[in-house]
Amino acid sequence: MIPMRHRHILEGHEQSVEAVEDVLARGSVGDWRALAAVVRAEPAGPAAQALRVVVQHVPMYGTTNLWRWFLEGLDAGPRR
Repeated sequence: MIPMRHRHILEGHEQSVEAVEDVLARGSVGDWRALAAVVRAEPAGPAAQALRVVVQHVPMYGTTNLWRWFLEGLDAGPRR
């Protein structure tokens, strides 16, 4: 689901906390878009849960706030 290749993450674990952290830390804009699409499609799914863990526990300058804002927007529901 998340197209970024991870040297240290086994196949089938692409939506783990480690994989999501790796995408946020080293991923391209395309990787971020793919992550956002997966989370948007399944807001309670494993990628979304992993993203919530990462933004809560792994501070990354600028990145953490951006993704926290993204999740808050999903939680608020559709815009009117």
